[in-house]
Amino acid sequence: MANILDLFKISKGKELIQNTHAELKLEKELVLQIFACLLPWTISRLELSKSSSALAKFSDLKFADLLKESSIISSEDKKVMNSLLEDTFKVESHSSEKFITIAENITVSIISEILSLDGKLELTEIKQTLLGASEKASEEFIKVITSGSNDTADHIKPAGRIALEDKDSSEDSILGGFTGGK
Repeated sequence: MANILDLFKISKGKELIQNTHAELKLEKELVLQIFACLLPWTISRLELSKSSSALAKFSDLKFADLLKESSIISSEDKKVMNSLLEDTFKVESHSSEKFITIAENITVSIISEILSLDGKLELTEIKQTLLGASEKASEEFIKVITSGSNDTADHIKPAGRIALEDKDSSEDSILGGFTGGK
C-alpha cells in the first residue's frame, strides 16, 4: 500500500530533502522528520475546489515552484502548524513557513495530478490513499511520483516476478524458459 511518505524512497523525494536542506540550512535528518510530520497534516487539511489548480505536473516541479505562496490551507491552520514546528523541532518561524508552503504545493500538485489521471476518484479517496488508509488511488499515486524520473513504479513486485528474479537461485526452473522461468 502506497502513502505520501513513499515519496522519500524515490529520487524526486531525495532531491526535495537535499534542496530543502540547502535552502533552510537544516540537517537532512531534521528535514525528513519535519516532512514526515507535515505532509500527512497537509493532506488532512487540504480542500481543493474545482478552481484550485496545481503549479505544474509533479514531475515537472522545480524547487523554486514549491516556494511560491499558496492559499489552499487556511491561515489559521498554518499558524497552528507553524507554532507546532517551532516548538517541536526548534526551527525558526521563516523556516517553518517555508516548510508549510513546500508541503502544501507538493500536496496540491500530487492530488491535482491524480485527479487528472482518474476523474472518477473522489478527493476523500485520494487523501485516504495518501495517508495509508486505503489503496483506492495507489496506482495513480505511484504513476504520479515516478513519472518523468529514472524511478520505476515497480516498488512492490508481484510474487511471480520475485520468484523468477531470485538472484540467489542457481538452479534453472523445471519449466525452462517456456513460461517465463529461468
